[in-house]
Amino acid sequence: MNYLILRNDGIGDLIVSTCGINQLREIDNKAHITLICSNRNKEYAKILKKDGYIDLLYNLDDINNFSETLKFISILRKIYFEHIFILKSDWKNLTISLFCKSKNVHAINPTKISKLSNKIIYKYPLFLSNKIFKSTEIINSINIQGFDTKTKMGSHYRELFNKALNMKKTKLEYIKPNSVNKFERQIKKIFTLLKIKKQNTVLFHIDEKWSDINVSKNFIINLLEEITANRKINLIITNGKYKTGLNSEIWNFYNLKKINNKNYIYKSQKNKKIYFIKKNNISELIGIASNVGLIFHIHGSLTHISSILQVPIVDVIRNHSSKYFYKWRPNFNEYTQIEIRNLKNPQKYIKKYL
Repeated sequence: MNYLILRNDGIGDLIVSTCGINQLREIDNKAHITLICSNRNKEYAKILKKDGYIDLLYNLDDINNFSETLKFISILRKIYFEHIFILKSDWKNLTISLFCKSKNVHAINPTKISKLSNKIIYKYPLFLSNKIFKSTEIINSINIQGFDTKTKMGSHYRELFNKALNMKKTKLEYIKPNSVNKFERQIKKIFTLLKIKKQNTVLFHIDEKWSDINVSKNFIINLLEEITANRKINLIITNGKYKTGLNSEIWNFYNLKKINNKNYIYKSQKNKKIYFIKKNNISELIGIASNVGLIFHIHGSLTHISSILQVPIVDVIRNHSSKYFYKWRPNFNEYTQIEIRNLKNPQKYIKKYL
């Protein structure tokens, strides 16, 4: 059978959806899976394709105008999809799905609370949802009134596939790409030359999300210095896809010297326990995460990569957002999810997990 999955958003969103891809493979060993991705998650999508978890891949962000959209729909219409799964719920994805003329369209239908009426608003109105979708999974993803101690966000995607395929409840497991071992070995060779050992190494990922919440340079530097106060600890610092002013300020503060041209590895001349690895793609980031004992990260793709790798993580979240992010917590036990205002004394996490 032919299956279409629309997941054109973030890397983490794609990772927590991979349980559904596994379900398709389990019930249909001849499944032909087409995935629609985005610029944000295309690198990870390519890894899944290379490893054989998906068969066809299209990046919706490559389609820039109405004419190209029509051509794209024409391509999809030539493939008869027995099942279509809308995992990023927006009207463009719905339109594409309807033009494909599949009898079995399934969708995530997120809700929020109206600020004006204080009533529940569905992304796809219920009367429309009941008419056009074969099955749906409703997610209260915007305004959670209390902690749901059982449900993880990946469970919603798993449940949608369970409903669509008439399957019994399955264990929530994210796909671990076959390429992970290759990424791990590549970075391990580099770390071995630098005498960096996994059990004594912490990863601190500084991407644009730290800038989005207006965290100061001094706040980050204090955390980094507290982590390396333990003499046995080596600290690896990586950056996100986009360059930020915060990154530049921290790089300048630590007076970096390049020690590996090919892999953009630098060592701080101010704190000899700190290494910086710049310009890393998703495969290199996975390889780095595979070779450390603990990760500090503001909630994002690494949160879910840590679940795949089973590497302990301090999952830092925005202030006053614990109810929302609790559903997005890592899918294993060795993690701490903490609001930024409470992130103090990183040594206690080093003692807990290393």
